[in-house]
Amino acid sequence: MKKMKKNQLLAILTLAALPPIVQGQTTSYSDIVGYVKETYNPSSDSIVAPQVERPAELAATVSSVSGTTFVLSGVTLVADQFKYVAGTQPKTYYALVTGGNLAGTFFTIDSNTSSGLVIQTDGLAPSSADVTSVEVRPYWSVAALFPAADAGVSFVASTSTTTAGRRTQILVPDNVNLGVNRSPSKILFFNPTLQDWASTSATGVKAGDSTLIPPNSYVVLRNTGGTPPTLNHTVTGSVSVKPAAVYLATRTTGANDNYGVVSRPADAKLSEIGFADTNFLQSTSKTTAGRRDTLLVIDKTGTGINRSPSKVYFKYGGQWFDTSATATAVDPVIPAGSAMVIRKYQGDGFDKVLVNNPNY
Repeated sequence: MKKMKKNQLLAILTLAALPPIVQGQTTSYSDIVGYVKETYNPSSDSIVAPQVERPAELAATVSSVSGTTFVLSGVTLVADQFKYVAGTQPKTYYALVTGGNLAGTFFTIDSNTSSGLVIQTDGLAPSSADVTSVEVRPYWSVAALFPAADAGVSFVASTSTTTAGRRTQILVPDNVNLGVNRSPSKILFFNPTLQDWASTSATGVKAGDSTLIPPNSYVVLRNTGGTPPTLNHTVTGSVSVKPAAVYLATRTTGANDNYGVVSRPADAKLSEIGFADTNFLQSTSKTTAGRRDTLLVIDKTGTGINRSPSKVYFKYGGQWFDTSATATAVDPVIPAGSAMVIRKYQGDGFDKVLVNNPNY
């Protein structure tokens, strides 16, 4: 890795003995790991975008892609070792593509055979040239990120399932439907009876393990209810040194919001994130009427709930501009852990792909 600029990394990096990554017939310690500390203000919304990953449990060459199966080379797996089973196996895994045309893309793993990963294609039809190697990692879930043992530190457990008794809540962005300013797809609170997170729409059902935070997404922690304290959160994990892809959905008849992050523990200039003409439509002028795709940035911490974006940017003539001061082009630093709402102006209805490479 390149030498870091002062204060560039928010994580303290160290080579640590996390569980080894299985690689073919051998094992090796390859993750760079560290931790990120966050503070969540009382009576406020904070962005929770894990800037480190959960450790990889497999790194393997993909010999071929057959439909929904990545056939692995030189690895013998236990059948369904990467299959989520509620109440028995709490981890949901994904295959991060580390080699091939789709490097940086990830696919949820449904199950596995002794030699292959059965994945969800999400509308893609990957070929053998698209996927030549993968890492298998568990998703962050709400339960993994905010375990019951952290009650009173990183979150406040609710006193009951009623609205009045709820304390810390986790709002999950809607990354399934289309449109702008969409409501959360789910709101969770910590149910003291279940000793787990539950949805406000199903208060008696455990939802901590099944509510996932993909590596290119985030949730909102709402620190309200009762007399909310300042909360402190330390997240330990692996620092990504691989490409990371963010898919940006478009609509044929209107704008669409894509809720995303760059999951790295380092600030980055806007020009370093990976926006290009292929995935971000330039504006036809600096005027409001001429603007096309826009990038709304929400600071990870602040005061108040339902906070407005701290900055809105658009691109014109190959340069970035801040909507609040359009006279001069800018290349601002986007703080690590910030939420990005990429508002696609209009398109052909097909996803565009932003690929981010580490700047460290």
